[in-house]
Amino acid sequence: MPLQIKTGKQRLKSAYDFMMGLQRYLDVTLDYLDQKKYVAVNGDICSERFEIVPLPEARRVKPIFDAVETFVSGMEITMSEVMGDLTVRENDDPVGTIDSPVAQHRLVSTIANSVQMDTNTAAFADYWPVGPPDSGVDELGFSINDTIDEDELYPYRPNERVRQDVTVIIMVARHKRENSEPLVVFSRWWSMRLRRSHIHVPKYISERIRNGLDTVSAAMLTTAERAARDT
Repeated sequence: MPLQIKTGKQRLKSAYDFMMGLQRYLDVTLDYLDQKKYVAVNGDICSERFEIVPLPEARRVKPIFDAVETFVSGMEITMSEVMGDLTVRENDDPVGTIDSPVAQHRLVSTIANSVQMDTNTAAFADYWPVGPPDSGVDELGFSINDTIDEDELYPYRPNERVRQDVTVIIMVARHKRENSEPLVVFSRWWSMRLRRSHIHVPKYISERIRNGLDTVSAAMLTTAERAARDT
């Protein structure tokens, strides 16, 4: 098994176990939201969010998961349109293949025509028409976008740009229910860390970055809900 495939499967498994742990004592048939925004001891600006959104209109997982993955693959376009901050892709091709199943998103955003921001993530995704045994799930789409800490080909530029670290885990699952129709549920956890920088970053810029992720997340959910209505 190629190393990148093994690593991807390991990351997906760890992320899946993490998400199942978050949901263990929750009723996934009900909306749920937990969000924290804080400044770390070292000065990093952080945000963390976990949410569960039932999609009662949906009948199948795959069309919704495909729509969300398409949304993610064009993230530079979404960020430019939704946040209003020009975002460009530095790497050539974000789409993974069978031979290279890891998709990379190396993005540079210009925030409020003032400060440039680096974001670099590796994306792993998989779809199972039948869910894991004893999971209560009979169809599952799952992905994780995780921060790339070091990249020789596209290195961070700390003297020119601020650095945003983002991890996003997305799960779209069809849950079996006794005496009722199966229910498709969209679940998501993300963590954002805007690294403390030598570059002067005005407070309104840092708040725009942190709030921008909320805006992009809302647009992603709208995409999922639209796809749910079309299934």
